[in-house]
Amino acid sequence: MNNREIINQWLSAFGKDVDKKLIKTNVTSYGNHLWHIFTWGNVPCLEGDTARQAFDNLQYTEAIKFCGGYSNHIEDVCVVEKISAKCVDEDNYRDVYIVAKDISWTYVRTHEDGLSPYFCAMK
Repeated sequence: MNNREIINQWLSAFGKDVDKKLIKTNVTSYGNHLWHIFTWGNVPCLEGDTARQAFDNLQYTEAIKFCGGYSNHIEDVCVVEKISAKCVDEDNYRDVYIVAKDISWTYVRTHEDGLSPYFCAMK
């Protein structure tokens, strides 16, 4: 899967109920971040320590990790083994996304103090 496919699948899964115009203007446009889907898009998710706990309680062996998300651009895409919220929080990159290989859940740690992490699981 290439970076564009990952972004499109991530947005399709977690932004499926968000107005496409809102996604274009407040999530994927220049100067915005993919995680704005949780703030501007009002996508239901867990935040803060509740998000950390939900993420740590997941049972999985591998997930996709990517960084960035600014202006609809991601980098450092890789597959990671089970990782803790603490490890993600300590990652040196500003915005870190961990997503299930089947795109059924995501955990996002942002560069904004007090606005993350976010955990969202599809039903």
